[in-house]
Amino acid sequence: MEKIKKVEISEAAIKRNVTWIEAVENALIDCGNRALAKEVMKIAGQKCARQILDDCREILGKKPVTIDELLDATNQRRLQRHNLASLWEKQGNKAHLKIDRCACTLVRAGLAKPNPVHCLCSVGLMESIFSAVCRGPVSVEVVKAIGFGDDMCEFYVNFVE
Repeated sequence: MEKIKKVEISEAAIKRNVTWIEAVENALIDCGNRALAKEVMKIAGQKCARQILDDCREILGKKPVTIDELLDATNQRRLQRHNLASLWEKQGNKAHLKIDRCACTLVRAGLAKPNPVHCLCSVGLMESIFSAVCRGPVSVEVVKAIGFGDDMCEFYVNFVE
């Protein structure tokens, strides 16, 4: 894995990125094509999933190959690297996560705001993460999302190991 060099980013550049992200998300809302917005944000979520899977590989010292390994590494990542107390719970062939504040790194960094389009990336992110260790289909149910106006985010991931 290639090391990324840390670069100082000016306040003006940060503001430009915030404006750019907001413009893209607003354009997806304004285009009136929900299917397009879902597909674009799903692909964006898949990119974040790769970073999360790399973190999981680093935490475990190997690529996770089972749901239990994936959830263990993901939960360690949530606790240790992001100081998030909400953890994934496995319930048969479902995984459940309930969080009281947005965990998106863009939102936490102040680069994006939760909104109905932004939160669509969660589906692609979770499908990609779970598909990395599952042989069968994976589907994500977004029960609640802060960006949808709810007081929390809640997800179920249905999977076949």
